[in-house]
Order: sequence, then C-alpha cells, then structure tokens
Amino acid sequence: MTRKTLQHIAGDAAALGREIDLTGCDYGIHITSGLHLGVQPYYHFLAGFARTIGLRKVLEIGTCYGGSMMAIDRGSRGVEMVTVDKKEMAGDGVKALVHIKRVIGDSLAADTLRKVQAHLSGPIDLLYIDSKHSYEHTTGNLQLYGGEFRPRFVIFDDIHLNEEMERFWGDAKKKYGELAFDASELAGRPCGFGIVELA
Repeated sequence: MTRKTLQHIAGDAAALGREIDLTGCDYGIHITSGLHLGVQPYYHFLAGFARTIGLRKVLEIGTCYGGSMMAIDRGSRGVEMVTVDKKEMAGDGVKALVHIKRVIGDSLAADTLRKVQAHLSGPIDLLYIDSKHSYEHTTGNLQLYGGEFRPRFVIFDDIHLNEEMERFWGDAKKKYGELAFDASELAGRPCGFGIVELA
C-alpha cells in the first residue's frame, strides 16, 4: 500500500470518527495536571479508524483509564481486544466492557506476553502502543508484540512528545518509508500520532 493510500485511510478515519458518538469515552484524570479530561479528539480518530478498517482483533499496550480502548470498541462492530497496563486504573465505563480482556503487568515481561497469548492469537488488525514514551520501551513493544501477533497496522501515540519518541519515529520513517504516516494533524494530536502498515 502506498503512502497516498495510507493517507486516504487516515483521512477517511478522521472524517468518519467525527460522526461517532463517544459519550462516556473519557480520558479520566490526567496524571500530570490532575485535571479531569473528557473525550479527546484522537479518540474520534481511533473510532473512525476501527470502523474504516473493520478492525476485528486489537492489542493495546497502555490502558491508563481506558478512553482509547472504549473509543476503538465504540467504532468497531464486534472487536476482539486485549489491553495491557502495569496498573489497574480503568473506570466504570471500561469495567462494563466485559468482552475486552485486561492484562495487568509490565508489557515487556515474559509472563505478561504469556497472559496476552492466552487471550489473543495472531495475526491481528491493530497493535496500538501508548505506554512508556521512551525509545527502548516503544521499540521493545513493537519487536515483541509485532513479531508475535503480526499486526496489519501499528499506531504509536505521542511520537512528538520528547526527543526519544522523535528519534523512534525518525527511525520508523527510515525503515518503513511510505508505509509510515504521521497522522498527528488528522487526529488532533499535537504530541503526535503515527501509523505504520506492516501487512
């Protein structure tokens, strides 16, 4: 798939996502500011991406309060999803989604991978990585879960958040070329939103 086609998919996702009702898909309490944040613009993008692609199998690394997960679920039509986080932080909206499997643990630990494998098998449609925003951690998650579950797409949140993530995204652009697209503007995400197509 060419970059133009990936751009087209992202454009369709952004447009469709604006029409999906995400009431209740709140970010929650922001860890740094302590402010309660509601529905974020990139949630609409994720919901639109889920519907545009017809996502059926998704693995999310970095649940936090579950806003992204809820948006993907809302945009899909029956998704099989596993979400991983080191802490149990999700609110009532997430807990109500009993069809989504929750794994608590360090995403790079062998035991966590085994727990994910118990709920999900590859290939999957989307690997969504939004955890510790460092070069090594992001690369490690991509290698571990990308290799195991063979995702069609990978979305990386916060690719412009800091120097390490900028370096990671720069390397991804070099490696994947036109199959890596910076959707930050379309997703309304100033700190970055990168998509890579792997299959």
